[in-house]
Amino acid sequence: MHRLLDEAVGREIHATALTDLTVRRPGDVHVPTLRVLARSQRIRAMELRGTAAALLHLQGLGGQSTPS
Repeated sequence: MHRLLDEAVGREIHATALTDLTVRRPGDVHVPTLRVLARSQRIRAMELRGTAAALLHLQGLGGQSTPS
C-alpha cells in the first residue's frame, strides 16, 4: 500500500513540474500536450490513492489483501 501512495505522490510531483514548465517556458514546449500529460498524471494519482484506500478498507474489514 505504501508503494501505491509513494507512486501517487511521485505522479503529483511530476504533474506539478510539467505545469511549472508550461508557465516558465511556453515558447519551448507544446503547452496543450504538457497540460494533457499533467492531467493524466493527476488522474492516475487519484486512481492509486483510491486503490490504496480500498485496500485499507478491506484490511479494516478483516479481508485478505496482498502485501504492497
